[in-house]
Amino acid sequence: MYRAFILCSLLLINSAASAAIYKWVDHKGVINYGQIQPQRQSITPDKVILKTRKEDDSQKQPESIIDSANKIAESNAKRKAAADKKALAAQEKNRLQKNCAAAKENLANLDYSSNRLHKDSKGNYSRLTPAEKAQQRKEAMVLISENCR
Repeated sequence: MYRAFILCSLLLINSAASAAIYKWVDHKGVINYGQIQPQRQSITPDKVILKTRKEDDSQKQPESIIDSANKIAESNAKRKAAADKKALAAQEKNRLQKNCAAAKENLANLDYSSNRLHKDSKGNYSRLTPAEKAQQRKEAMVLISENCR
């Protein structure tokens, strides 16, 4: 009994979904629509074809596998470029922090070790003159201002 009810319901729904719709103009010039074809001989009905969503979807060109793969590759390339840019920014920040720490240490060494011996480019040790200390302090301050933000 239950199966028969389901079968009848499905047949009824299917027949209602596929019912024809007619369009005609009556003797007064009014456009009419209906599921029953008009009986008068003077009226010629046109069958209206309704487009359903399934028909609209089938008219679209399916995306090819190559196009899908190209879109995925473009997306991956954009993500990789963004990640690389972020990694470069992190490396630059790390470099600036190291340079800042080194410049601050050099400035502290200049301030606290007035009698310290320094090795020159030839390997000779000497003490810095006040003018050389001022020059190195100035250079350290420039490095601090550039790297410590």
